[in-house]
Amino acid sequence: MNQTDWEEALETVVGFLGDPPAPNTPQGKVFDEALMRVLAAAPSAEREPLSSTDAAAGLDDGLRARLDALARRRAESGPFGDHPDGIGPTLGMDLSRS
Repeated sequence: MNQTDWEEALETVVGFLGDPPAPNTPQGKVFDEALMRVLAAAPSAEREPLSSTDAAAGLDDGLRARLDALARRRAESGPFGDHPDGIGPTLGMDLSRS
């Protein structure tokens, strides 16, 4: 990801940060994608940034923690947790609301 892409994703995330859209809406999907792009390029305590010239290396630790927590909450909001597209028919689960 180049610097411009990362900055655009960060602008999208920050624009919705005060009131994130619902996860399963068009705006929610845009927000989730931007959030994942920001987090993928930003370093954490465990790893280095993808590029040493990336401004993502300068992401504030507090903001990084807040974005990580938000991403986890949004992933857990679906019935399949980290698997937003479902876990497949192999478990024989019927989650329909009948």
